[in-house]
Order: sequence, then structure tokens, then C-alpha cells
Amino acid sequence: MKKTFAALSLVFASIGFLVCQGCARREMNATVEKTIATSLATLRRSAASVDDSLCFPSHGKEGKWKVKSSANWVSGFYGGCQWYAYAISGDSVYDSLARRWTMGIEKEKYNRNTHDLGFRFMCTFGNGIRFSKDDAFRSYCGPVRDTASVTLSHRFLPQAGVLSSDWDNEPVEGTVPCVIDIMMNLEILFETALSTGDRRLYDIAVSHANTTWKDFVRPDGGTYHIVRYDAVTGEVRDKGQLQGDTKESTWSRGHAWLVYGMVVAYRYTKDPAYLEYAKKSADYFIAHLNEDNVAPWDFQSGDRQPDASASAVVASALYEMISYLPEGKERKHYSEWADKMLLALCGPEYFIGGETDCLLDHSVQYYHLGYNVGKPSIYADYYFMEALYRYKSLYLH
Repeated sequence: MKKTFAALSLVFASIGFLVCQGCARREMNATVEKTIATSLATLRRSAASVDDSLCFPSHGKEGKWKVKSSANWVSGFYGGCQWYAYAISGDSVYDSLARRWTMGIEKEKYNRNTHDLGFRFMCTFGNGIRFSKDDAFRSYCGPVRDTASVTLSHRFLPQAGVLSSDWDNEPVEGTVPCVIDIMMNLEILFETALSTGDRRLYDIAVSHANTTWKDFVRPDGGTYHIVRYDAVTGEVRDKGQLQGDTKESTWSRGHAWLVYGMVVAYRYTKDPAYLEYAKKSADYFIAHLNEDNVAPWDFQSGDRQPDASASAVVASALYEMISYLPEGKERKHYSEWADKMLLALCGPEYFIGGETDCLLDHSVQYYHLGYNVGKPSIYADYYFMEALYRYKSLYLH
């Protein structure tokens, strides 16, 4: 009798656990659906506020977007937000808005003075290829994206095995800088290599990813923001931070770029090493979150100022990463953390869509310069929209 009772208790407990899981998913679904609806309305309204499609939102001030030119690294994100609005809703209004803020980027395809062509062109022309139903437009986007990719490849330093960055606020004589952000620009190289068969671009992306893991990641799993390579020999001369707190701390958004970039590298290569790198870097990120499941701007700083953009990037990356994991504890673990971060960002502390032209508050661009600290940022909104799209694709059919 005791054994029977114990067995029944286990069955009922299991049923109860599954019911609770189902309730949590329904609640999460409802939150995401409400957030999506508000985000769509906000993006439609904000387009009228920005108005000029040659002006590109950067950061928010008093509920409105401050704008930059196409030469700024953030210029692709607003058009990208509109592409995700279209992908989520199917409403042709967003297709039209996305195209408007895509076309203004095109002239940057020959710009060799930036390492951020991937940000610009994958968010705009890349998403246009993915989501537009207009074959003529998609055919036009391909060559634009591919030209930008070839332009970016000119920054490759074979002696170091990396693409060089376009800035360094503390340059060391005789060195060439590389920042961890460039991991986010490998996607355009992989995608162009896939579509054109250009093996050189594929090899550059692989080399950069491998060298980044070797040179930027500390034994404890944290990361440097910048590595400076000898311009002649390619040897590492110096490592440190540009936007982080101290030379040996970990800037959370830079670490987020690594998580996302390694997931992308796995997407294109299916090399299991990249999936392991993505998991290890995600583990470090998760272990250092604030209590509300949003990352602080720097994981070792005494000021735990949140950076919503870092968590939006990693939440989006995890929703892709779990699709590469088999059913089981590991997939469940990363899925739960993606949900926790997204749910926090959907909460009233961070989600301000509907009240402003921006979606998320409390991002940090450059803490020590006091530049856009605790403000909305367009890159936070972009990866938030991408995370919402990926969540919807997984759970809201």
C-alpha cells in the first residue's frame, strides 16, 4: 500500500509540475503577445516622428529618437526593427517602412573606414532578402549585401587572423586594434560566402571567430573588449577595455556580442566547437546578471547600472541556440534563461513602448564618457524585436 501511495504521489506531483509549466508558458505567451502589439503600434508611430528616411535613430531623449547619418554604426537597426515588425505582423505598412530605412544605407557598401558593415547591411538588406515577398526587391538586395561584404573583407589582417577595428581611444604605436564587436559582423561574410560560393569570405569569418575565442576570452570565461596586434608580426601586444569599467573587467554588451557571434558561427559552419563556445560564454553572462535578470553594464563594476541592450542581444541569441540543442535538460536550461531575460525586458521597468517612440529603456552606450547612460538605444530595440520574433516562431503558432 505504501509503495502504491508513493507511486501515486509521484504521478500527481509530475502532473502538477507539468500543469504549472503550462500555466507559466501561457502567462509568458500573453505577455509577449501584448508586448508585440504595443511594439508594432510604437514602430508605426515612431516612423512619423523620425520622418526623414535618411535620418537613422540612435538613442532616445525625452521619448523621441535622436538621429544619425548612414555613416554611423547604428544606422541599420531602425530599418531592421521595421523588417521584424513586418515579419511578425505581415502588415504591408511595415514592409514599406522597412524599405524606406533600408535604401538610405546603400551608399555605405563601399565604406572601408568601418568594421560595422555587417550591422548596417544584415539588419536592412539582409532582412529584406529574408522577409520581403517582392522577388525584384530581394534580387536587388543580394548584390548590395555582397558588395558590402567584400568591402568589409579588406579589413582582414592575415598576419593576425582577424578583421581590424576602425577605432581605438588608447592606441598603442605599431599595433592594429580589434574589438569584440566585430563578431557581430561575421554574419554578412558567411551569408555572402553561402550565396556566392566565395570561399575566401568564409575562411576570413572562421579565422576571425577562432582567433577571437583564443585571444579575447579569459580563463574565467570573461572577455576583453579590445586586443591590439603587432602590425607586422600579428602577435598580441596588448589587451583591455574601451567601453568597460577596467582593463580586466568584462563589458556586458561586448560579451553579448561574443555569445551571439558564436551562435551565428555555428549556424553557418555546424562546427560543434562554436556551439560549445556559445554555451560557455552564455553561462558566464547568465551567472553575472543582476537580480532582475538583466545584465549590468559591466559585470565587475560596483555600479550595477543595467544595460537592457546586452540582455536583449543574449536573449535573442539563446532563442536561436536552443534550436540547435536536442530536447533535454540543457535545452530547457537555456530556454528558461532566455524567457527570464525577455520577460524582464517586457516588464514596466524596461519596456516603455506605447509611451515613447522607443521600446526599451536603460541601455548604456559608453559609461565613462557619460554617453547615453540609462537611455533607450536603437540596437536594444532591434535585438528585442528579434527576440520577440524568435519567441513567437517557437511558441506562438
